[in-house]
Amino acid sequence: MDTTLALHPTLTGLSGRRVLTAGGIAPAGLAFRDGCIGAPGAAGPTLDAGDLLVLPGIVDIHGDAFERAVMPRPGVSFPYAGALFDVDRQLLSHGITTELHGVTLSWEGGLRGEAYAERMFDGLERMRGTLGAQHHVHLRFEAHHLDGLDTALAWIASGKVRFLAINDHLPQMLRRMQDTRKLAGYAERAECDTATFRQRLEQAAARAAEVPAAVARLIAAARAAGLQVASHDDGDAATRQNFHQQGCTVAEFPLTVDVARAARALRNLTVFGAPNVIRGGSHTGAPNATEMIAAGLCDVLASDYYYPAPLQAAFRIAQLGVLPLPAAWDLVSRNPARAAGLADRGALSPGLRADAILVDDSNPALPQVCATIVGGVLHHATRAFPLQQAGGERRAA
Repeated sequence: MDTTLALHPTLTGLSGRRVLTAGGIAPAGLAFRDGCIGAPGAAGPTLDAGDLLVLPGIVDIHGDAFERAVMPRPGVSFPYAGALFDVDRQLLSHGITTELHGVTLSWEGGLRGEAYAERMFDGLERMRGTLGAQHHVHLRFEAHHLDGLDTALAWIASGKVRFLAINDHLPQMLRRMQDTRKLAGYAERAECDTATFRQRLEQAAARAAEVPAAVARLIAAARAAGLQVASHDDGDAATRQNFHQQGCTVAEFPLTVDVARAARALRNLTVFGAPNVIRGGSHTGAPNATEMIAAGLCDVLASDYYYPAPLQAAFRIAQLGVLPLPAAWDLVSRNPARAAGLADRGALSPGLRADAILVDDSNPALPQVCATIVGGVLHHATRAFPLQQAGGERRAA
């Protein structure tokens, strides 16, 4: 059953025989009050999870699959309201209760330019109250986009941004300019012809000397605004050290094992892609995420480009015996919440948000989310659940 928002019941708690709390997986009851886990007492329905596994909702620190909802084919775009509604349903069905959308502000333009980012901000604002998951923006700022610096600073000052990452894909794109297929793909995404894309890239590259100062200014502004900051695709330990000194305490998708080790030595948090776990390796030649987890060099798994990945990856890590499920689940819930500075979620503990998912793990190779609760509200369910009413009355949701 997946009803409209108006029919989604606000719960006063849930109970189950397999609930993941600080003490591990065991029978437990949780009381919800004002959207958080708290003391019992409020009148209203409580949900019986039975033998389903009850887990904290997934916090996805980096997901850009929304781009495919907005532009399913190069040059073919759709309104953000409808795209976000579709994305929200995907998130809920895959157990993601908090999504940090990887919105890129780049010199490329098009899908990763300012106009599309503004449509995202506007879409999120207009859909507020309609979407079930918690939606935030993870701003991916391309380091060479000097003309976009003031725009990014304004977005941060206005509170539109929840997390910042510094990206620099320009050197990689320069190396690929002789690949006509890649060049055509970049140009289509940027909504221009290949000659125009080359010109944009060359103009951005020509101002490389100005980049370090601009990036330092942006990082300082984000930190002053209370945001956590990541660097993206660090290629060597010196780069990680440099970003760490500027206040970037998250290493997102390190390109080498040495970078991940440097991040660990600096007590930074490292992020790898959950699709990497599912596929058995990186599609770009980056370190194997499963091996990084086994070595203690991965703290967070993100959906990256595939929303089903965090749920499946956590169970795969447990199934492979790399980590027990509670520790594997930290990779997709508690740790990403900490990395993003969201101290109010990531665990089923008193005082934290009542964000929980009910999972049928009878086939651990294909775990299925049967219900998703966000802020104490049942926003998604695939079956009827017994609801215990005050005074003992029962009904189905």
